[in-house]
Amino acid sequence: MDNSFIREASETISQFDMIREKETILVGVSGGPDSIALVRVLMDLQKTHTINTLGIAHLNHGLRGEESLRDENFVRNLAQNFNLHFFLKKMDISAKAKEEHLSVEEAGRNARYDFFTETAKFHGFTKIALGHNQDDNAELVLINLLRGSGVRGLCGIPPMRENLFIRPLIQMSKSRILAFLQEKGQDFVVDSSNTDQSYLRNKIRHSLIPMLEQEFNPETKSCLNRLSHILRLEDDFLTGQADQVFHACTIKKDKNLIVLSINKLTSNHPALVNRVLRQAIAWVKKDLKRITLTHIQDILILITRAESGKSLDMPGRIRVYKDRDMLYFKKENLTLREFGKNQKQLQRDIKKKSGEKS
Repeated sequence: MDNSFIREASETISQFDMIREKETILVGVSGGPDSIALVRVLMDLQKTHTINTLGIAHLNHGLRGEESLRDENFVRNLAQNFNLHFFLKKMDISAKAKEEHLSVEEAGRNARYDFFTETAKFHGFTKIALGHNQDDNAELVLINLLRGSGVRGLCGIPPMRENLFIRPLIQMSKSRILAFLQEKGQDFVVDSSNTDQSYLRNKIRHSLIPMLEQEFNPETKSCLNRLSHILRLEDDFLTGQADQVFHACTIKKDKNLIVLSINKLTSNHPALVNRVLRQAIAWVKKDLKRITLTHIQDILILITRAESGKSLDMPGRIRVYKDRDMLYFKKENLTLREFGKNQKQLQRDIKKKSGEKS
């Protein structure tokens, strides 16, 4: 039997330092070919990479009725046949999406990551392995390109994230994964929703990429993967540079406030200034959801053109205001609308008291 697939997965693990000695690994398994191949790879590598424990986690999204139950039973039986720990959660993702005003795709993704993280933490798993591959990465890069994403989006899917999530198959193509499973005689299940082109990713996968391969470049996916690799290296470098600028510019910071020196900030290249502004927002907001390029451009206008005392309101109750050479990023306790009402009422009260004294 050709062991090149196992060997190359092992090389990816070593390249990105994914697994260290005596790790315990939880594998997110849908039942599809990618996650099933990942289980088989990690089982084969369990001794050479000194993996202490392997476990399988499966989230039943409740989206496809009997088919979802079929997938759940398939993964449960796989775990039993290989004597692996099995963890299951069932959720109504459609209801969750409506409740949180998210797409079904985003709600499902959030639910999976939350479930995997909680399970790993509770049961002591040190890594969470996911079955993303080269094709998935190429699709994401193209999706983000069409959405007008910046460098971070064009970096695609990271091989390893937060020293927790690992993707040993990220440098494997889908065709090689399928060939590996066929050689192993390993069954898997197919999600019927993967052909539904009302989902953007499926439309990219089944329509746009085949058209690009046929009409423009048969190596489209390889080119997209190469682009993401180059940009990931450059993004890592710029992130390190931006960290240094961020610390050099910081005058004061606590949980809900950070103050930057405008003079020190603006002495740097615009690319670093933009990154530092995003980093400052993330410090007080804890994420960058709903923060767009327009918000960063507005802050730059505040810095360069506005008078001292002017401010901007950002998503997530974030207020950015300028005071001479200092730029404040603060998370308000109230919503900014409520905060504004309180400020106006305070001004009216002050004027009223001033009138009474006179």
